[in-house]
Amino acid sequence: MNHSIDLRQLRYFVALSETLHFGRAATELHISQPPLSRQIQQLEDALGVALFHRGRAAITLTNAGAAFLPEVRRTLAQAEKAVAVARAAQPAHAASAGQFVLGYTTVFDRSAIPDVLEPLRQQFPDWRITVRGKRSIGLVRDVRNGAMDAAFIGLHTEAPGLVLQVVREEPLVVALPSGHALARRRQIALGELAAPGCPPLFWFERRLNPGFYDRSQAYFDRVGFAPRLAPEPVDHHITLGLIAEGRGVALIPASMRQVRRQGVVFRPLKLDSAEPGGLTMGVALAYRADCASPLLGTLLTLSLATASTVSTGSARTSSGSARP
Repeated sequence: MNHSIDLRQLRYFVALSETLHFGRAATELHISQPPLSRQIQQLEDALGVALFHRGRAAITLTNAGAAFLPEVRRTLAQAEKAVAVARAAQPAHAASAGQFVLGYTTVFDRSAIPDVLEPLRQQFPDWRITVRGKRSIGLVRDVRNGAMDAAFIGLHTEAPGLVLQVVREEPLVVALPSGHALARRRQIALGELAAPGCPPLFWFERRLNPGFYDRSQAYFDRVGFAPRLAPEPVDHHITLGLIAEGRGVALIPASMRQVRRQGVVFRPLKLDSAEPGGLTMGVALAYRADCASPLLGTLLTLSLATASTVSTGSARTSSGSARP
């Protein structure tokens, strides 16, 4: 490998390859767009090939970029393994202090995430424990690449190669304007959200979480639910604000009802008896099987002990989509 190429550039390349958008990739990497563009350009210069077609409306991988991507993923995985082997080989006394990076999904209200941070810091006072929030697919990528040690991700995110410990599962509820006619109902049938006169349903793009999107869409297809859709804002507080203005409705995790917003009411879904429990979301702790951090075992114990709703599922390794 050319010595001017480093692992950071490779991670940037993977992030851009997965998002195909400089702005979104920069956001997931917690950097601004200019340094990302600069590092990608330096990587292409070092390789002597163009990795991306840069169009006015979108970017795509070149043939060279598509061929490069699986090799880069293998390189990052091998680097991750090397770090784990080195950490596992250190003497026990050397592990008395270190750094642990824990991620959490921003889709759920923080009250739905097990309250483990303070107990973990109390048990490991010499450790530097950092917490970062982002979307689940970004968390999965960070855990796989070694940028995070573990993360609370949303089900049903695709997490191949990671161990998932389900710690919470809950139904989706309807958030709608308080002045809407359906707000007077105790329960709302899913089909009523597609009726004429109902505001559009705020829904996310598939690229943001293919696993959960596909699972939900399969349920919608089975029950014949085809609402008008509107792009879902990134921040749930913005979504609730738009609902209060009467510009849409949303299906959100039940725990989000704790977020009070004037002009918004929450109602349970009246689900088809032939399709019970089809619309759920959950939280799982994701980590690598070779994670050698002494904090991991304690984190798992705390996660299950403090979760307000614990699934009966057990820890498992995902070879495809994460399922409850």
